[in-house]
Amino acid sequence: MQLIYFLLLSISTNGMFSATKIIPDPIKWSFSVEASDDGTYDLVATADIKKGWYLYSQDNSDEGPVPTSFTFVESDQNTLTDDVTEEGKLIKKHDELFEMVISKYQDQVIFRQKYESSDTKANISGYVTFMTCDGLRCLPPKDVEFNVSL
Repeated sequence: MQLIYFLLLSISTNGMFSATKIIPDPIKWSFSVEASDDGTYDLVATADIKKGWYLYSQDNSDEGPVPTSFTFVESDQNTLTDDVTEEGKLIKKHDELFEMVISKYQDQVIFRQKYESSDTKANISGYVTFMTCDGLRCLPPKDVEFNVSL
């Protein structure tokens, strides 16, 4: 019993089996708001993608990887205009992992949601759902919440 306790203590103190080392986190999200000259605002969601990994476009079918999607908390102060746009170097080609044509990004992609706000102190909040894969494996879909103020 003491030997088992020693092994568990050794594993926990050196961090060898910590969750961050077992499950990678290849996408780092940052969120900000930019004011436009026309009185509207842009929520800017930037995804920095670890080398060798891919983030999937919003424009993929539900038959392949989970497309990136944004869900916004309804607010009386904010009115969403247009759709979420994507900025980055889009890779659109046949994917061997899914055996279909897929749209995806590597390195970085920026998503923008234009909106109007009646309150310059209002927050825009919600979450982004996304899936990421490298050449051999995919991680399960993940939600990342955001809450950004003007």
